[in-house]
Amino acid sequence: MPPKFRFTKRELIDAAFNLVRYKGWNTLSTRTLASELESSARPIYSFFKSMDDLEEELVKMSYDLLYEYMIRKRTGDLWIDHGIGYVIFAQEEKHLYIGINNEKNTKHFPVYGQRVWNTCTDSLSDYPRFQGLTEEQIYQIQATRLFFAHGLAFHVCNSSPDVWDGDKITLIIQQGSVAIYEGLKKQFVENAK
Repeated sequence: MPPKFRFTKRELIDAAFNLVRYKGWNTLSTRTLASELESSARPIYSFFKSMDDLEEELVKMSYDLLYEYMIRKRTGDLWIDHGIGYVIFAQEEKHLYIGINNEKNTKHFPVYGQRVWNTCTDSLSDYPRFQGLTEEQIYQIQATRLFFAHGLAFHVCNSSPDVWDGDKITLIIQQGSVAIYEGLKKQFVENAK
């Protein structure tokens, strides 16, 4: 008969998630997690084959939270709101943002990050600005804006908290997104001539 543990798999995952969320990914180890749970490391391996499996679950949870930030209504413009949410996630969830973008965890982007990308892109199927554009043109606009938002997110994440506020982030994302959209759309028209 397997041993009974004082905590569930969900409690273990939540404790690990809170550890990386508030103290950073570099603090996650079997020892620190066992300490958080006031347990030995043995129960951790009863729920997960390895720490890598647990870390993948935490990456998935981080992307799920990122998606929640991205779909939150902020301006009424869905596409703009996606970008604002991305940057605010980096600001408010610094350790999670750094964690999903660190060298070890970027291998999970093709599954979890791509799911966020696809879901957000699908939500823009009737987006007025994208009407009349080809799928490839929409992709170019989306990808360019993602690189812009990612750069801003990295900067915001690594800046003093008093440098950036929600209004400033919103303004920069709005202006940058419109500039990217208008610049690329103009280029598409010129290339079609």
